Amino acid sequence: MLKGLYLERGFDLKPTSTIRQRQIIIAARAVIFSKGIENLTVREIAKELKITNGALYRHFKSKDEIVSLLIDDIEATMLATIKEAADKTNDPLRKLEGIFLSHLSYSERMKGTSFAIINQVSGIKNKHLKTKMFKVLNRYLKTIKAIIVEGMDAGRFRRDLNPTSASIVFFGTIQSMVSLWSLSGYKLSLRKPHFTRMLDVYKSWVAA
Repeated sequence: MLKGLYLERGFDLKPTSTIRQRQIIIAARAVIFSKGIENLTVREIAKELKITNGALYRHFKSKDEIVSLLIDDIEATMLATIKEAADKTNDPLRKLEGIFLSHLSYSERMKGTSFAIINQVSGIKNKHLKTKMFKVLNRYLKTIKAIIVEGMDAGRFRRDLNPTSASIVFFGTIQSMVSLWSLSGYKLSLRKPHFTRMLDVYKSWVAA
């Protein structure tokens, strides 16, 4: 179900990650997709991998450590996705369009599990994980903000835009679409016209 995602796009975790850690990431995402993030436990991941709880604990001491690795995975895959899309053109508006569509495609491939992880981290007490997730999202927003500033300087975007607010609206639009898609039971493609028209609404707002 999720096992081909990383090979399909050439995604990988940090160079220091082990083969077993990559397997755990894939298994954890499979559990989130099939049973919900509330059921993401060491026991369920071990069951998905067909290993004992003890074998899994040799790699991680707690669920929080697994969530930390999931955040590393989001950083490696989601940020790589938007960078690849942005690098395909020099036009700021085209960059945003490419990132928007690539992020939706990424969310489909990952079955919306990245946003589920982001939402989960926002509701836990572990400050370290919250800070770590915030830094990843901040890197994403900084990338979008830089493109918006670039577009404003080039006369492609409205001069009265607030780049910080515009970058947050960009990310929030995608997040809300993925949430609706998830609640629908993944029955529709995120690339269907009624979803991608949201891109037209955003472009009409920022364009000069």
